[in-house]
Amino acid sequence: MEVLIGDPITTCLSPSVYDIICNLGFQLRENCDINSIVTQNGEVCWKTITDCVSYTESEQGLDYWGSVRLLGPVCEAVHSHFLSLTKGQFEIRYAPWFQWTSFPEVFLLIGKECPFLLRDLLSSEELAQVFSQSVMNVLKVFVGSPCGLNLRNVLWHGFASPEEIPPKYCSMMI
Repeated sequence: MEVLIGDPITTCLSPSVYDIICNLGFQLRENCDINSIVTQNGEVCWKTITDCVSYTESEQGLDYWGSVRLLGPVCEAVHSHFLSLTKGQFEIRYAPWFQWTSFPEVFLLIGKECPFLLRDLLSSEELAQVFSQSVMNVLKVFVGSPCGLNLRNVLWHGFASPEEIPPKYCSMMI
C-alpha cells in the first residue's frame, strides 16, 4: 500500500493520553507573566510553577489532570518567551544552566546508589531533599507518571505522531 502525502496521520496515543497531551493544557486561557516564571538571569521561579500543581482532596496524591490544566498557561508563557528571544539572547540567558543536568550526580550528593527507574528516581527522598517535594511533583506531572503527560515515555517509545506534542511542553522541559 502506498502512503499518499495527503493522508491524515493517525495517532498512536490512547484517547485519554491524547486528551491530556493535546487538549487539557489548552482549556485555560490565562496570561502568565514570564517574570513570575523565570528571572532575567534565567533562574526558575519554582513557586509560580509549583503553585499550579493540584492535589487530590485527601492531599495524599497528585491530581494530574488538574495540574496539567493549570500548568497549560505557564507552559504557553514559557514557549512565547523563548520564541521572542534571539539565539544569542537565549544562549546568554540560559546556556549556563545546561552545564549540570544529571540527576544521578545530584542524587549521589546525598544517596549511595542511584535508582535505575525514572519513577523511583522521581520518588526518591534524596531528590526531594535537594529540590523539594513540590518541584519533584512538577516533574512527575510532566515526565514521571502514566497518569500525567508522561512525555518521556510517549516520546521515547515513539507513540507521538509528528507535531502531536505541543511545542509549549518542549519549551517547558527546557
